[in-house]
Amino acid sequence: QDLEEFVQSSGDDGIVIFTLGSMIKNVTKEKANMIASGLAQIPQKVLWRYRGEKPATLGANTRIYDWIPQNDLLGHPKTRAFITHGGTNGIYEAIYHGVPMVGIPMFGDQPDNMVHMKAKGAAVILNLNFITTEDLRDAINTVINDKSYKENAMRLSSIHHDRPMSALEEAVFWIEFTLRNKGAKHLRVQAHELTWYQYHSLDVLGFFLTIVLLLIFIFIKTCSFCLHRCCVRKGKTKRKAE
Repeated sequence: QDLEEFVQSSGDDGIVIFTLGSMIKNVTKEKANMIASGLAQIPQKVLWRYRGEKPATLGANTRIYDWIPQNDLLGHPKTRAFITHGGTNGIYEAIYHGVPMVGIPMFGDQPDNMVHMKAKGAAVILNLNFITTEDLRDAINTVINDKSYKENAMRLSSIHHDRPMSALEEAVFWIEFTLRNKGAKHLRVQAHELTWYQYHSLDVLGFFLTIVLLLIFIFIKTCSFCLHRCCVRKGKTKRKAE
């Protein structure tokens, strides 16, 4: 109820959702104040998932939450933009609901994910290490006021929704398929039929280890034989000289 009241209070300007994912609990105090200053300069209301100390520059239009129902908020008709770290789950949720993005990727697959969204015209990318208050404000205003970002996000959403049946219908079909076919054993992963040592490839590792040890043994024996032959020849040469 608290979230809904705050969202509805945004009027025609709508809301912006901001989260850097579950792995980033907070940022430095200086960075948090800079981000809060940028968010305070936009007309939209902002729901920011943040667990750090409350920034001193936090605007009246911004509220901080330990957790937010991200997918539900992205699907709200008043949502105008999504500020994200570029995680796969968040990107697919934004695509599903047709919400343009401001990406602040940090590690893993996040930079690559956001590059794809930028290439498709549905996102703007910022660098957290060099971001300024003006950069954040301008990026948000760009994806909201430039209609091409919303149009491109809706185009991706349309493609995402274009499927022969809904996800719910597909799930029901495969459950019923499994029941009709007595557990659908033909779809069972064959890895379940392996012994524990086969599953962990211990038999393969044992084979390769045996080959390696055999090669080492042959190499040592060969070197020993050659060394022995050399010593014998030297001994014969010395006797002849005497």
